[in-house]
Amino acid sequence: MAQESSLAADSTFEAKGARYRLAALRGSDLAPVLPLFLDAFGREFDARKLERKYTCEEGGLAGFVSVAFADNGEAAGSVGVLPWPVRFGDRSEVAGQMVDVATSNAHRGRGLFVRLADHAREVCESAGVAFLFGFPNDAAYPIWMNKLGYEHIHDLVEYRVPVRTAPVERVARRAGALGGLYERHVTRTLRPYVPADPVLENSLVVEGFAGIDRDREFHAYKAAFNGSRVLAVDGGRAWVNPQHGLLIGDLEASSEADMDASLRSLVRLARRLGLHHVVFQVSRGTRFSPFFESRARTLPGLPVIHRNLSSQIPADRLRFTFGDLDNF
Repeated sequence: MAQESSLAADSTFEAKGARYRLAALRGSDLAPVLPLFLDAFGREFDARKLERKYTCEEGGLAGFVSVAFADNGEAAGSVGVLPWPVRFGDRSEVAGQMVDVATSNAHRGRGLFVRLADHAREVCESAGVAFLFGFPNDAAYPIWMNKLGYEHIHDLVEYRVPVRTAPVERVARRAGALGGLYERHVTRTLRPYVPADPVLENSLVVEGFAGIDRDREFHAYKAAFNGSRVLAVDGGRAWVNPQHGLLIGDLEASSEADMDASLRSLVRLARRLGLHHVVFQVSRGTRFSPFFESRARTLPGLPVIHRNLSSQIPADRLRFTFGDLDNF
C-alpha cells in the first residue's frame, strides 16, 4: 500500500520562473508522455509499444516514468525506470534500470533531468529497490556522474561481424509496404530454429558474475516489446533480435568451439535474412572477450553506471549483455 501511494503522489518543482508538477506514471496513464518521446526518440514509439515497454514488474514495483508536467499540461521531461531481478550466486535483489531520459527543447536548462532522476530514485527507494544502473549516452553521462552520484563501473564493448548479402532488410524497412512481407519472411526463416525451451538463462550469471535473472516471463516481455527470440543453432541456443542487423542478446555456447559454431550459424542466418552485420555488445572481462576480439571488429560500447541504494551485491561483479539494453 505504501508503494502505491508513493507512485501516485505528486510533487512540484520550480525553476527559472516555471512551475512543474512531478508524477510517476505507468500502464495506461503513460499516454501523456508519448508526444515527448516521439520528439526525443523519433518513430521508435507508438502508444502500444510504450505501454508494452513498461509492463515489467519485479518485487511489487512496476515499470514507471517520472514525468514533469508544465502549466499547460504537456510533458516537459521524463526519466523512466524498468525494475529487474538481479542474481549473484544465491542472492537476488531488485534493481532499477534508468531509461528514456528526455527534456523538451522549450524546457531545457532548468534542471528537470536532475530533479526527475531524483524523483525516480525516491520512488525506487520507497519500494525497496537495491540499486540503480544504466547505459547513458554521451550527453547524459556527465550529469549522472557529476550531479546524481552515480559510479562508472565498466564499459560494454561492441563486436561487429560483417555479412555479405543483399540489402533486403534495409529496403523493406524503408518501404513501409514491404515491412509486413519482410517480417513474415523472418518468421518463416527462423521457425525451424525455434527450440523446445525458449528460455535462455543469463550466461554471465552462470559464469559466476552478477546479472539480470532472465526467466520465462522476462523473455516473453522482451519478445512482446521488440521481437527478440531464442533460437537453437549450432553450438547451443542463441538469444537474438533481427533489427538493423542480427543482434545477439546472449549465447549459451560455453567452449570456444561451440561459440565458433554458433557464430558461423548466425552469420548464415543473417545472410538469408538480408542483414549486413551480426552484432554483440557485452561487458569487458567475460568469456566472450577473447573469442570475439579475434573474430570481429571491436568498437567502444556504452558505459555502465551504478548507484547503490541498499545492495549487498558488489558492483564490480555486475556484467551485462546487449539483451539487457532497454531497446533490445
